[in-house]
Amino acid sequence: TMTMFKTLGTLLTCTIEIIYFKVSYSSKAKASLGLLAVGSAVYAGTDVGFSPIGYFFATLQISSWVLQTFIEKVATVDSEQTKAGVAVIRNLLSLPVVCALITVSGEVGAMSELLKRQEIWGQVALSSLFGCGLGLGTSALYKYFAPTTVVVCNNVGKCISIILGCILFKDTLSALQVVGLGTSLAGSFFYGQEEKKRLEDSKRSTTGSHSK
Repeated sequence: TMTMFKTLGTLLTCTIEIIYFKVSYSSKAKASLGLLAVGSAVYAGTDVGFSPIGYFFATLQISSWVLQTFIEKVATVDSEQTKAGVAVIRNLLSLPVVCALITVSGEVGAMSELLKRQEIWGQVALSSLFGCGLGLGTSALYKYFAPTTVVVCNNVGKCISIILGCILFKDTLSALQVVGLGTSLAGSFFYGQEEKKRLEDSKRSTTGSHSK
């Protein structure tokens, strides 16, 4: 549920792009994002363990994530670093934060437990590998696409994660959750089609101006 709730940050990202960066989106693209948000809200509304404090911190996380999206977009576009270089720098910068959180939460002792349990080393290594792949993929997206498009891609990934989770762990979704998930995916698809048209029109206009 929290995974879908976080996709509401897509609207915040688009709003910042329109107001601050003066990016123009078609009415269909805006409607698609609205459809995505409605689907996410419907899915999140099925949360039986609703906690105002939990959603408050989730809102703070969404705000931080959106801010990070724009910072990373600017840093990636203007940087001469490769995609791998950007991913490595980002991971290195996160290490002090991780160490501080481990200390504050009192989980220092868990590190020694991690070293003892060799059976989970493979899982940690696999998680790290996929994390690096995610960093490389995200850096590549920031090079060529707007922040809103990147966030929508993340939304699709979250929806797929929910579907895979249901298949692997034999979880079942309620009818309302299925409707919310389907609506969110439909909004993402329609936005992708509109963004594809916008990029093609931009490419044609650029090609036409160069030919003149």
